[in-house]
Amino acid sequence: MLNLLPTPQTLRLESGALTLPPAPAIRPPPATDPRITKTLHELFPALHHIATRQPAPDILLETTPAPPESYQLRITPRHIHITAPDAAGHFYALQTLRQIRQQTAPHTLPCLTITDAPAWPLRGYYLDISRGRIPRLETLKRRIRLLASLKINHLQLYFEHPFRFQFDPDIAGADDAYAPRDLQTLDTFCREHFIELVPSFTCFGHLGRILSLPAYRHLAEAEFPAPSWEDATWLQRLRGATIHSRDPEAQQLLRNILDEFLPCFSSPRFNLCGDETHDLGRRTPHATPADLARQYTDHLRFLHREAARHGKTLMLWGDMLLNYPDTLPALPDNSTILDWAYFPSNNFTKCHTFTERNLPTIVCPSVRGFGQIFNAVEEARTVITAYARTGHQHGARGLLNTDWGDYGHFNMPPAALHGLALGAQLAWNPANDPSADFDRAFSRVIFGAPTPRPAALFSQAGSVPPAISAWPFAPLKNIPPPQDLSPVVAVAEQAPAWAAEFEKLPPTEWADETDHAQLALACRFLHLGAQLALQAPPSTTRRQLDELEKAYTPLWFAESLPRGLLDIHARGFEPLRKWL
Repeated sequence: MLNLLPTPQTLRLESGALTLPPAPAIRPPPATDPRITKTLHELFPALHHIATRQPAPDILLETTPAPPESYQLRITPRHIHITAPDAAGHFYALQTLRQIRQQTAPHTLPCLTITDAPAWPLRGYYLDISRGRIPRLETLKRRIRLLASLKINHLQLYFEHPFRFQFDPDIAGADDAYAPRDLQTLDTFCREHFIELVPSFTCFGHLGRILSLPAYRHLAEAEFPAPSWEDATWLQRLRGATIHSRDPEAQQLLRNILDEFLPCFSSPRFNLCGDETHDLGRRTPHATPADLARQYTDHLRFLHREAARHGKTLMLWGDMLLNYPDTLPALPDNSTILDWAYFPSNNFTKCHTFTERNLPTIVCPSVRGFGQIFNAVEEARTVITAYARTGHQHGARGLLNTDWGDYGHFNMPPAALHGLALGAQLAWNPANDPSADFDRAFSRVIFGAPTPRPAALFSQAGSVPPAISAWPFAPLKNIPPPQDLSPVVAVAEQAPAWAAEFEKLPPTEWADETDHAQLALACRFLHLGAQLALQAPPSTTRRQLDELEKAYTPLWFAESLPRGLLDIHARGFEPLRKWL
């Protein structure tokens, strides 16, 4: 049985099999996109020659009229026949072929016909790189390859500050940051994998790092609540920090930022963010809601003009638009709304507020890693499924799955894999199965497992009580143990076994030994959380914390730039030691 991600529209198994040579003869369409040629060489390393005049090809690629990004893949006893209307469709057919080859004998493929097409033109992933964990470029490239294999075609990296600005190096300061050439490299790499890398820089709220600097403190609606960024708590960094948008000096600051940042990207879009501007109007305490709506809209129009100078249209989060509904008729032309909701209790039908006005709208769920030791897998499953289906019902134009890093981005990157893959499954087709069939495919495609056990491990580790799973640790967030301690006792007993199972998984292209070590370590942190909830002796938990931090450090360095780890130590590990 084949387990494919995302699940194709139709798959019909047929009698017979194809024996494919290690270096198959391939006939592509005329003027083949070089990205397709490169993908064919990746799939068949022994391949020497691709010829459009190949008389008897083992693999035939043809261009035929069909909806964008769609494809048909036929495997017969004679050859593989791929038809698609565009290069993206050929690329996605080859990604499906990659998964089929991984699940069958090396050179013997089952005969079948797959007809497939995406329900949505935008299928995205949004990664926070501003709140502590800044991935190394090679880490991002590996993640991009995975996204492309799952037919994701849109990626955003969330920037509050970690960019090397020439006009003011103090914005990044001594912290880790990307240089323009890094983003240009990523932009090229994304295009090579049929992914649009969209610039995302917060230009209204969440400007704490910048507005904490002496040169810019006076540009905030409300002064930054700590003497410096370094002195601020994680919560102070998350809240407020809205720029006074009507100050000409503030506008010039944003103009300087965009003039250096936006040219790094070839995308015709720009996400200004614009969410959670809770300090808006603090400079004008007598302003009416209509005044604040006007101020919000005026700022959007300013950013629209600045983005247009760089050939880009706007995207923005939708929460403040719901707070100020008078802004909706006055939005700049061609603005795209990113409507977010991250918890099962949220109202997913609110996207209809935008779609009923014919505003291009993208629904934005979450892989639910923020504030967690291990991603809240079942919460994420509920939210991603409900939002994908509700959004599709109400005419949304895509899904952008978010991966936030509140509180230093402690959560291990591979713990997001289940939510990432589920987002790809439902962005391709919201009617696809999000449960047992998906878990089998996830386990097979990502971990090479013949059973759904890896998905079950994710579900178990991602469903523990907050008194165990909270980051920073539950005692530091004043989360008491539950009255019924039986779930805590169960985690204390089972988490070491979960860790051992993760460590024993064989490495695959998408989940290697480092990923397995991080997943195992997250389970050991859950064990520590259970011990804390059970009030184990401090001598025991202190020793366990020391061992876990020692193991955490090299795994952080393996995939992320180093400076964010200092915050994890100073604001997470050390306070717990003092509490103990």
